[in-house]
Amino acid sequence: MGFSQLHRNKNTSLQVTKTKLDSLQRAGVELMIHMCPNCHIQYDCYQPVIEKEFGVKYDMVHMNIAQFVALSMGADPYKVCGFQTHSVPLEGFLEKMGII
Repeated sequence: MGFSQLHRNKNTSLQVTKTKLDSLQRAGVELMIHMCPNCHIQYDCYQPVIEKEFGVKYDMVHMNIAQFVALSMGADPYKVCGFQTHSVPLEGFLEKMGII
C-alpha cells in the first residue's frame, strides 16, 4: 500500500503506513533504512502528513540505503547525502549520533 497506491487509494495507503509507523514507534525505532526508493518517499514524505492528519508524532527519521552507506563512509550529510531534501528533518538524529 505504498507509493503506487497513494494515488489510487490515498486514505487506505496512509492508514496502512500509519499502522506500520505506529508499530515501529512502539518498538523504539529511531532510524528506518529503506532499500526501495518508493518506500523511502512513502515514509519520509508522508510521515508529516500522517502526523498532522491523525494527530500523532513519530520520533523516527528515514534514509535510503545509499545515503546510509555514504554517511557511514564519512560523506557530508548535505553536500553528498542530500538530507536537506527530506521531509522529516534529520538534524536531531545526526546530532545525537555525533555526525553534525
